[in-house]
Amino acid sequence: LALLFLRAEAEGFALCPAPALQTKVFQYRLWDVNQRSLYLRDGHLVAGHLQGANAALEEKVFWVPNRAFEPARLPVILGIQHGSRCLS
Repeated sequence: LALLFLRAEAEGFALCPAPALQTKVFQYRLWDVNQRSLYLRDGHLVAGHLQGANAALEEKVFWVPNRAFEPARLPVILGIQHGSRCLS
């Protein structure tokens, strides 16, 4: 381990660099074991089977790390509707 540390230091690399602030927003499709997708119905997020033209109703879940609030616990912010609405 000491040899690895010395080699890394000699090459100008840190062994455990601090993580960079994350600004990228990630987008995911979520479904349950019954293949039900998330969609909005009367302002509520529900899960259901979406087929055909209704497949366009599926909500993607957006998330971004929130490093300002207890960064050691790796909190995230979740949103829907292209990030315009927050999940809590």
